[in-house]
Amino acid sequence: MMIFDLRENVVEQTSYKAIGRNLEHYYAILVHLSTYFTDSVIVDLGTNRGGSAAALSYNKSNEVYTFDIAINDEAISLFEQYENITYLIGNCIENNWNGQPQINPPGLRIRPLKSEREIFLSSELIFLDIDPHDGIQEAAVLDFLVENDYKGIMVCDDIRGGANWQETHGNSESARGMQEFWSNISLPTYDVTDNKYGSGSGTGIICFDNQEVLYDVRLP
Repeated sequence: MMIFDLRENVVEQTSYKAIGRNLEHYYAILVHLSTYFTDSVIVDLGTNRGGSAAALSYNKSNEVYTFDIAINDEAISLFEQYENITYLIGNCIENNWNGQPQINPPGLRIRPLKSEREIFLSSELIFLDIDPHDGIQEAAVLDFLVENDYKGIMVCDDIRGGANWQETHGNSESARGMQEFWSNISLPTYDVTDNKYGSGSGTGIICFDNQEVLYDVRLP
């Protein structure tokens, strides 16, 4: 069994400040998780400004593939600092995982591309943080991974919603959709939101194989 220790005193030993940017505090979990893998593929689904991909790239032996449906200039600028990040543009869900290679934004180095299917199924770790955060796209990604016997782990953002959900994500229905998505998962799951490094809108981990997550439990 592979055990991922996310107890606060352990995560603190891996400094997320080392990646060279003042990132959100909850990215420390992604930095720490990257240290459990060597020469592995890691997937970041939902690039936005690039913070999560930068955190996942902490262990330089791994290759991070980050996907989004639109180019973000801030992400392009950030990724120029990292040798192990490949930034790919395309809607993986709408492409139905058909194996068509994605497109690198102009100005970034080009690598030989695997198909979407190869990238996702060969990855050890996936971070899922995609718009519109309504649980529908998240469920589609999960179903694809289960149907194809994926064996890694997936970190999911926004599993609870939160006090500022409507302001940041548009409406409370999206929050309910994410909560329903999370509650309906039949695989082993770990809600680490209340960890010091959890996201205020919810951080969860799904284990697809023989894995376990250790984390701090806070009493009410």
